[in-house]
Amino acid sequence: MLSAVKHWFDKHPNLSLLVVALSSVLLSSIGWILDVPLLAYSPIAIIVAIWSIYDFSILYYALFLSLPLCMEFYIGSFTTDVPTEPIMMALLVILLVKNLVSPSEGHYWKHPFMQLLGLQFIWWCIVLLYSTVPFISLKYVLAKLWYIAAFIGVTFLVVKDVKRFKIVFWCLFLPTFFTIVYTLIRHYLQGFTFESSNHVMGPFFRNHVDYACLLSLIFPFLFVARTWYRKGDLLRYFIDFNIILFLVAIWFSYTRTSWLAVFVALGAYFIFKWKMIKPALAVAAVLAVVALSYLFYENRFLRYAPDFKKTIYHSSLSDHLESTQTLNDVSSAERLYRWVAATQMIKARPLTGFGQGGFVANYRDYAVSLFTTYVSRNFEHSTVHNYFLFLLTEQGIPGFLLFLVFIVFIYIRGQKIYIETQDPEEKKIVLAVLVALVVMLFDNMLSDLIEDVKIGPIFYWLIALLVMQDRKNEKLRIKN
Repeated sequence: MLSAVKHWFDKHPNLSLLVVALSSVLLSSIGWILDVPLLAYSPIAIIVAIWSIYDFSILYYALFLSLPLCMEFYIGSFTTDVPTEPIMMALLVILLVKNLVSPSEGHYWKHPFMQLLGLQFIWWCIVLLYSTVPFISLKYVLAKLWYIAAFIGVTFLVVKDVKRFKIVFWCLFLPTFFTIVYTLIRHYLQGFTFESSNHVMGPFFRNHVDYACLLSLIFPFLFVARTWYRKGDLLRYFIDFNIILFLVAIWFSYTRTSWLAVFVALGAYFIFKWKMIKPALAVAAVLAVVALSYLFYENRFLRYAPDFKKTIYHSSLSDHLESTQTLNDVSSAERLYRWVAATQMIKARPLTGFGQGGFVANYRDYAVSLFTTYVSRNFEHSTVHNYFLFLLTEQGIPGFLLFLVFIVFIYIRGQKIYIETQDPEEKKIVLAVLVALVVMLFDNMLSDLIEDVKIGPIFYWLIALLVMQDRKNEKLRIKN
């Protein structure tokens, strides 16, 4: 069908242009008159769709251009992020059609990373059957489907070499640069106050955490991108300037996790460079076991219950940091409230959890009132603020273990991929990917960002890049 449409456009170019122009003007006019933004902006979708008939990689690049700029759009009780999610859905359809007509990337899908991801997907479907919120869980599984299709499946088809990777980088970086400038200007006009730091990045980001996390993920790639250009080149100066700008933006996001993530990124760089990932993972595992044992021995965690009267939102950064040390800032105390609730939920349904989206719907029934704060009403419907607890409460112990094995295997195999990569440019990209994945995991220690529409897709894109490089290394080994 697509080839037939393309043939008609090729045969009647002038008529095709006239039809597209008239229909675009008509739809846009109707949209503005009826005050229906989705219809008003539909000509953009039409033009991109037609362009995609000739080369669907254009749609793929448009996806990365739109990612930092997409905004939530409400259709009744249903929400979607426009235009990012519609583009993902379109790419899912294109991927299915492409694989039905001429499957050619099967060796990527047989990679161990993809097999582990496939096991996770099967478990998501099983959890869906036992979910306490089946409709929300179904939406979750469908969203994961087009995340994986667009950012893994289509990446296999499009990003064949470093040249294509550079295009994707610029498509992601330039709109992110725009959001940084936009946010810093708005923040400057409000005196760079801590109190205003959570909304100045709107409407592009829901909060300062999402914004800062995206910056911390892109940050390692700036050091790779600067090597693409010679000293004295304007683009090199521009990227060098952005290394400083990103650090400034992360600082003024006032996101404690992302501040630390910069240092974590530096540590991860040396861990992979020095081939120390296995000892590092062992140390991390020991620290996690010791911390959990300490907290749960004789219910020691109860000692950290906040003082309701003292646990407040601080409008100044210095007060906020000072209260963080004693867990008297509201964000830290509220996390404890939800973490305690999560532990009770895990005990109640250890195997299948409560289903995707089930934490928000159920956690109040399992919360300990001793840990309540004045924001525990949770009007924004945010979740547990720790991705591992999030998985345990919503997908049970099997879902948690599948993800844990997946991420540990990625780091260990990723170290091997880095060592085996011979091309200097590719080697730098692999190292940046691995550092970004460590930053991703660190940011998710205090958030659930892999489920976020701006952050989660990047996670799958990074995995796709590792898979492709691993297969390329295998081909070179066989050839030599």
